[in-house]
Amino acid sequence: MKTLIFFFSFMMGLPLSLLGQDSNGEAYLLKGNDEVRLNVFGEPDMSREVRLTATGEASLPLLGSVKLGGMSLGAAEERVAELYRGDYLVEPRISINLLNAASERVMVMGAVLNPGSVEIPANTTLDLVSALGSAGGFTAQAQPEKIELVRGSQSFVYGFAQLGAADSNPIMLKHGDIINVPTNPFVNKSVTIVGEVEAPGERPYPTSGTLELQTLIGLAQGVTEEADVNLIKLKRADRVIRLSLPSDSAFPILPGDVVTVAESQYVDEFVTILGEVGRPGPVAFPKDGKLDLLTALSLAGGFDRLANKKRVVVSRQVNGVSKAVRLDVAEMEEGQTGLFFLQPGDTVTIPVRRF
Repeated sequence: MKTLIFFFSFMMGLPLSLLGQDSNGEAYLLKGNDEVRLNVFGEPDMSREVRLTATGEASLPLLGSVKLGGMSLGAAEERVAELYRGDYLVEPRISINLLNAASERVMVMGAVLNPGSVEIPANTTLDLVSALGSAGGFTAQAQPEKIELVRGSQSFVYGFAQLGAADSNPIMLKHGDIINVPTNPFVNKSVTIVGEVEAPGERPYPTSGTLELQTLIGLAQGVTEEADVNLIKLKRADRVIRLSLPSDSAFPILPGDVVTVAESQYVDEFVTILGEVGRPGPVAFPKDGKLDLLTALSLAGGFDRLANKKRVVVSRQVNGVSKAVRLDVAEMEEGQTGLFFLQPGDTVTIPVRRF
């Protein structure tokens, strides 16, 4: 019995700041909604039980509202004693005892399904991933690569993939932590593609933040037969950028860009092949504007067996005057002479070979 009385007396004699420790052995820090017992020795009328406000203030006799949240019990005792000293009490002796610790909470904000306060259950811990789960997880607009954890004056940024890695340590939370999940900056952004594509119109910008010209054209289901892929215009704010395929396939497209695929100037243009070929008549001019004589003859079915390859005539209107040039296609086929390129409106005549 004497031992028990001695132990009780010993404990009562200890400063309460030494008793105010959390489960980890660290000094307990007061927080909003905690209940404490204020003892002012020699002044029983000033001693009372006090509940801190949600923001950590305590309403104390004579002093009014005093901020105690974030302080250890020892620091709170010193603060209150300092405020009483002089004007109210000559040599105040103050003790503050924690009666009931309020539940610990963190705030989860931003692009989560259920933003708000998340409780850290008593005598347990809460990690960052679990807190996000308690908030319902991410919205479709979230940017999980940049989750911000604010702790006092410090700020940390984590990627969700990093948090979920098998070799990563869980990020344990503390009371008062604030987690903010930002909205992806590319959400509700778009680009526009018009002109000679199969499905022109506005397209959502990828939330990945990257989009290339060739990919955008693919999203528009490709170019039409009348498109000139060498005449692609990109309008970006006040700038106009000229592009072509395939050389600019990987050109980066940004939100707000307007891409126009021009119609080929050679639409409905043709050359005429006459004489000794398999299919005499008009040959459509390629949309890229490049058509050589050998290709045109091939498109017309090739030479007949009686064709005179050495005396092929190409007629062309130049400033309203018809001009003709005679070509040896046999030498051209053998690579002895260079290719001859046609222009829209040209007429190619292949005569009969004479024996």
